[in-house]
Amino acid sequence: MSKTVEARNRTEAQRKLREWQNELDNEPVEAAADSTATVRTLIEEWLRHSEVRGRAPRTLHDARRSAETVIFPEFGDLPITELTPRHLDEWYRKLATGEGRARPLKATSIRRHHGVLSSALSQAVRWEWIDRNPAERSQPPALEQVELQVPTPDEVRRLLAAAQARGPRWGMLLTLAVLTGGRRGELCGLRWIDVEGDSIRFRRSLYRAGEERGEKVTKTGRERRIAVAGAGLAILEEWRTRCEEAAKAADVELVDDAFIVSTFPDGSRPVNPDTLTSVVHTLCVDLEMPHVHLHSLRHFAATEMLAAGIDPRNAAEVLGHANPSLTLSLYGHATNERQRQAAEVLGRTFVER
Repeated sequence: MSKTVEARNRTEAQRKLREWQNELDNEPVEAAADSTATVRTLIEEWLRHSEVRGRAPRTLHDARRSAETVIFPEFGDLPITELTPRHLDEWYRKLATGEGRARPLKATSIRRHHGVLSSALSQAVRWEWIDRNPAERSQPPALEQVELQVPTPDEVRRLLAAAQARGPRWGMLLTLAVLTGGRRGELCGLRWIDVEGDSIRFRRSLYRAGEERGEKVTKTGRERRIAVAGAGLAILEEWRTRCEEAAKAADVELVDDAFIVSTFPDGSRPVNPDTLTSVVHTLCVDLEMPHVHLHSLRHFAATEMLAAGIDPRNAAEVLGHANPSLTLSLYGHATNERQRQAAEVLGRTFVER
């Protein structure tokens, strides 16, 4: 479904988009005449509705996979009016123990499936298919509090060196991860036209949803500009020269919208984000750093910014967090630990040697 409107500027266009989305939310959806719409019917309608509203392809793909592999086998043919919190609590127990399955699921996986069903049921309430969402009264397993492990500067340097040895493109992608704190899809989606003077603009993110691949807006739906200075800017300039030389050696030119890191000499094809994740995993295993992964570099960038005194609002802007409190809640503990380490180093000044 699409709609064309006229707008004088972006603000007006966004306002009209919100108005249309509200219309879609309030648009009645036909349920079965005898109010026996099943869980399968609901989720399929909810997925179509979510797609119209512009939900990310990867999000829709994961929700559809959750429904087809986990939710439908248990509740697919059950009328939503008959679904109770007791049904759901028993379902969580089966998933946690592995009853009727090849293996038990962890709490994070169970809560992910719970989230899909709960969101669909919430939509059913808005559509007036049911009066209350039974998932709101169920008790999915609690998530374990896992302490965030942030790599040390030495570990990051070792990983960067190993990536460079594996291949220049891997070294450059991880360098960009440290410089910007970008997400993997954002890093792989960067093009040279996104480099504007001494800054990089994150406009898009690469995604893969099953066999489908493409580009979408960033996770928060907002563009953001990251300043790059000093050594970082020099690294980018050197890499640009290297890309131009590689293109010339292959008797081609960089395309106008060339990716900063590409699998083709003309810059026309990006690196697959899944491949980047796999390469980093292999490198970390070889380096005997199993606690470090690609996303750890984002943790590292965040922690270093906060520890250096960058205020949470600016750190959140760099990371692409919609709310600065999220940045503090995620990285506050790790930052405190880094500051304690710094205090110990300074304290040694007064220790007799």
